[in-house]
Amino acid sequence: MTGAPGFRAMFRGLAVVLGCALVAAGCTTQERERAPGPLGGPHPPPAGTSARLVQPFGVKWNGYAYPPRYGPVIDSYRGGGTFHDITWCGVERARGRQRWQAEDKVVDDALRRGYELLVRIRIGSCWASGRAPSSAPRISASYPPADLDAYRGFVRSLVTRYAAKGVHLYAIENEIDTVNHWGADPAAYPPVARAGAAAVRDADPRARLADAGLSSSGYGLAVAKAWADAGRQRPAVSFYQAFYERRRNGRLPEVWDGNGLRAAFASSTGRRILAAHEAVTGLDKARVFDIYQLHYYDPWRLAGHVVDEIRRRVPPGMPIEAWEAGSFWPGPDYDAAGHAGETVRLASDLLARGVRRVVYLPLFHTPGAVAPKETWRGLYAADGTARPAAEALRRLRESTGSGTWRPYDRAGLRGAAVDRGPSTTLVLWSADGRARRLTAPPGPAAEIVPLPVGEPRTWDDGGLELSADPVVISTRTPLPATLDWLNGNAG
Repeated sequence: MTGAPGFRAMFRGLAVVLGCALVAAGCTTQERERAPGPLGGPHPPPAGTSARLVQPFGVKWNGYAYPPRYGPVIDSYRGGGTFHDITWCGVERARGRQRWQAEDKVVDDALRRGYELLVRIRIGSCWASGRAPSSAPRISASYPPADLDAYRGFVRSLVTRYAAKGVHLYAIENEIDTVNHWGADPAAYPPVARAGAAAVRDADPRARLADAGLSSSGYGLAVAKAWADAGRQRPAVSFYQAFYERRRNGRLPEVWDGNGLRAAFASSTGRRILAAHEAVTGLDKARVFDIYQLHYYDPWRLAGHVVDEIRRRVPPGMPIEAWEAGSFWPGPDYDAAGHAGETVRLASDLLARGVRRVVYLPLFHTPGAVAPKETWRGLYAADGTARPAAEALRRLRESTGSGTWRPYDRAGLRGAAVDRGPSTTLVLWSADGRARRLTAPPGPAAEIVPLPVGEPRTWDDGGLELSADPVVISTRTPLPATLDWLNGNAG
């Protein structure tokens, strides 16, 4: 059971094994220190779009209905990304009678607030997929269309409608590895994806397409399978165990050794996850899509290995964008301060590794909307109270702006260096939790912000002690000079 003392002790031991095993697997500090290469590569943005984001942080909220008190918070992320799912069975509940009003309201609101909007086009369960109508068509599981030409027509009408409003970013379906989103076999997805993608591009030559966005929960098994296939069974077992520390819910079996890992791969859920990964990355390799859509809610320490595995499977230079990122933390051991620290470390680690954007989900918890109890932790509680993670993410966003992120991992310090031209922002923490002391940088006074909830203060003299909690350090010197100072401190 998650949180049990015996399991926690076992997990601490696994963390040591995993750390050693990952080094043996080739995940060295030197590899992590390499700055990500150019993100455009063979996937340049279509004419009329910008290669550089206004800012990489976004949020997801319930666009159909949200309390007005969240309006200023949503506005503060202006220039970032958000997404909206539009389901054919929700728009056209009876054949030939399309109702767009609710979707128009959501799209118009996001665009008015200055967001780049990803529209995920889904089919759902109804006449359009040859299924009985669902009582909740907007969130019903998708199945392949009963009439592929009718599906193409719906996609073209949707894209034509919203391209005229300024939407040029789309995805075909969502999380096909989970039965609640895609009810059919994952092998049935590629023909639908190809037809949908072609219809999108036909309706809007400026459009970019993200792939289906595989579920966060599937990456533990998929990465473990890749490592096991490469002969790295011990790190594969350790990775699987560490990844599912908070997800001991029966969807996948517990694993203690190689035999257990093979049983997980062979389970019905395991086979579905692996088939879905094969289907989506196969379409990525065929360049049906332009962007890899990452969903990630699991241990931040393992996110880098997930990104590394994605890069091994998609075309070189294909952008990775985290359109869903957050914290899956069920149960009574949820800790709001811990959630804030993990949020900062996850966002910083992803951006430093070259992930182009991070969209936090959810902004606030809506009881009963997805799950009866809160498991994906919102930045705000159901009563509107701001959690420490809300303030921490705000501080991180405001301190880093639209700078260029690079990883930092040296002498026990981990985090990111953000190049902002004449100035630099560092996001740092102690990799092992032990105190690390820095002396003040030379030149103009720096500003430091201890996260998750510390107040900004000027740092012009004396030392600064770093621990496991992230600290934002803003210098008024360019990146090379800032790194010279930091590397001298770090030894």
